[in-house]
Amino acid sequence: MEKQEEDRFNAVLCVLTLVVALTCWLAIGPVAALVAMRLMLSLPESLQGVAMYIGVHVPYILMFLSLLLSSKFLLKGNLRKLLSGSAGVFRFRFAFQIGAIYLLLMAVISPLASGGVERSGTGLSEYLPFIIPVLILTPLQTISEEVFFRALPARIAYKDRLPESWLESIPLAVISGIIFTIPHLWNAEVTNASSMVIPVLCYFLWGSLAMLLSLATDGFEASTAMHTANNLFIALVINYRGSSMPTQTLLIADSAGSIATLVETILVFSIIYIICLRSGKCLPGFSIGRKS
Repeated sequence: MEKQEEDRFNAVLCVLTLVVALTCWLAIGPVAALVAMRLMLSLPESLQGVAMYIGVHVPYILMFLSLLLSSKFLLKGNLRKLLSGSAGVFRFRFAFQIGAIYLLLMAVISPLASGGVERSGTGLSEYLPFIIPVLILTPLQTISEEVFFRALPARIAYKDRLPESWLESIPLAVISGIIFTIPHLWNAEVTNASSMVIPVLCYFLWGSLAMLLSLATDGFEASTAMHTANNLFIALVINYRGSSMPTQTLLIADSAGSIATLVETILVFSIIYIICLRSGKCLPGFSIGRKS
């Protein structure tokens, strides 16, 4: 019993970790990014695109480092523990399985939802230099966001005992959706949209459904894998015109944040949930038709 109490997350320290991460991400990070990108202007023109991509990710690098250090020195644990469920062990195999399934679903559904998908015209000499930075920085970004938007709020609210039913989970899912949406309001997908409602709703749904899936599967492995797979797919396979994170992709779509994107989000999460349910990864309280 003493060991169980010792292992419980401290809500105050979790809040402090959030504050430190937020400061590094949105206060120190943008200044550091501007400095880094100014320095990168002296690089050869062939490296400018990759350099700017790395520069845009400087805030996420600082956010990740702050979470890494805070989890060790404030929370006396690590990021794997924060993202794990009640067993306290990060399920790598489960995460890779969900990531692979999500990529497959995106490859099939995304071209249908995006509309007007065509070859980007990017040559191999432009495309190849982006691959390594994308493969390194994308997981770093998505792990940081999963910890910030989902794992830490859940630990603040529930410590070690995560909700075990739909009714318990809905308030936290709504909160997660809201805080996930707020920093994305300045993304080009929102500001350039003819109607802001749809892209905002897409972000809110993604944040809420990711939290629900995390709680249903007793851990944040699935949402972390899906988030990482989603951003890798956008960064390397199909991006869209006016993206807030432009990269050299193989294909390019006309737009995002449409009704089709909204339907795609709901459909993909529903399929992943059913797969988790059928494979026994969901808690009993999250079975279909069970309310509590």
